[in-house]
Amino acid sequence: MLKLRIALCLALIVGTLTLLNGTLQGARLETVIYRFIISIAIFGFIGYGLGIIVERFLQHTVAKNLEQEQEKDSLKDDKPSEDSPGDSEFAPFTADSFQQVKRPEE
Repeated sequence: MLKLRIALCLALIVGTLTLLNGTLQGARLETVIYRFIISIAIFGFIGYGLGIIVERFLQHTVAKNLEQEQEKDSLKDDKPSEDSPGDSEFAPFTADSFQQVKRPEE
């Protein structure tokens, strides 16, 4: 839908400028109409092509940002909470666990 809007806007802008230019230059009515139709057709196709490029770019960037947000969410979910005791052997070094440190025997 975005590509159609871009094509329509570009075609209308160029068509309007062509009509104004033709009337200001004093061209015949048939010439002005012919130039207007050709301008709308050509710039409509160009606008449609630009719309396709813009739409793909936006979809790519939106998908990329969505993946990054999902990765951040999954990293947050993987972190164990500090309140719940972990089943792993690793325990953070705190003042309470200082006495439990054993020195290696020589």
